[in-house]
Parts: sequence; C-alpha cells; structure tokens
Amino acid sequence: MMLSVAQRMNTDEKTLCELYFCLMDELDDITFSQSMRIIIDALMDSVMECFHITERELEEFTASFIQRLPKYMQEALEYGQNAA
Repeated sequence: MMLSVAQRMNTDEKTLCELYFCLMDELDDITFSQSMRIIIDALMDSVMECFHITERELEEFTASFIQRLPKYMQEALEYGQNAA
C-alpha cells in the first residue's frame, strides 16, 4: 500500500484524502473486547510493578476489578478470553 501511495503521489493528481481512506479500509478494526483486554493487561502489569504483589493477589484484584465492571464489559472480556 505504501508503495502505491508513493507512486500515486508522483503520477496521479488524486487527493491524499482518498488515499488515506484506501489505506484505512485495509486495516482491521480492533474489537471492543480486544481493547478492553489490552487495557486490563496494562493495568495488571502496572499494579504488579508498582505494588509488588504476588500472582495470587493479582488474580484476586483482577476478579474484584472485573466484578465491578458493567455486565456488558464483563461479557466482552469473557468472550475475548474464549476467542483467544
């Protein structure tokens, strides 16, 4: 795609906006469950690093955290884990 963009910039008068949308069409959208999983993983890594807790304590914290989320977020996380 990038080579096509470079070639088009040198030979074609089409706008860059159109090329941007062509590039974006080829990128996969991240799902809600994937983005939630990324956020949860980053949070857990930070908690372990900052508070130096054990794996067991982290599992308890994670379960407690997820339990406090709205039901649709809990279901999205469960679905994301099953799909992975």
